[in-house]
Amino acid sequence: MAGMKSPLTVETRRRLYEEDSKWPVKAILRIVAACFALVATILFAIATSFENANFSNTDGNGDWTDGLALAPVVLSFLYNIATLTLHFLVRGGHHFHPGWHIAGDFLVWGLSIPAIIFAVGGGIFWYWAPAVPSQTGMVDCAFFVNAWAPECNAVAYTIGHLEIAGIVMLFLVFVIHITLFAFACVDGHKWRKDGKLRGVGKQDFELQYNKDPEQQSYTT
Repeated sequence: MAGMKSPLTVETRRRLYEEDSKWPVKAILRIVAACFALVATILFAIATSFENANFSNTDGNGDWTDGLALAPVVLSFLYNIATLTLHFLVRGGHHFHPGWHIAGDFLVWGLSIPAIIFAVGGGIFWYWAPAVPSQTGMVDCAFFVNAWAPECNAVAYTIGHLEIAGIVMLFLVFVIHITLFAFACVDGHKWRKDGKLRGVGKQDFELQYNKDPEQQSYTT
């Protein structure tokens, strides 16, 4: 461990702290979001494959709702990995314009809202039901009441647990990107404020430089 070197140069770390003292928090949030998004993608993909292999879609909607659940987590993973790579390795610690993150994080959490609604509303776990034993105490799987009992339809419970875990990961991705969006909005406000101050300073410099030549000769 002692021999490990940081992938960031001293100059990059100095530039990061100069431009944004909160960059470690934001970087950690993006790394965590990317990890949660990757796990959610795997969970939803496995659940969808199990569902397609064991159940028939009778709603006529195809699998677009499954794709909707995957959209924000796939986008979150790709966006965060690309942002971190560009920020640290390509741009050498120079920060993006806040508008970049305002748009990117808004797109992720904006897609997450309908994704969560459809993932929760269309989950197989809503069909779970306890087994109803017969008079002999045995669970008759041929009896329609037991169609969704764990003893008769174990795969439905496997799919349901995968869906629940995926929804939890999706919700965590949603919360993290809401937080990052708030950070980006604050940074955008500071960016505009600093821009106005730079503009005022430039005007003062130009006025000072272009003042009356007689006054300049007098002061010199």
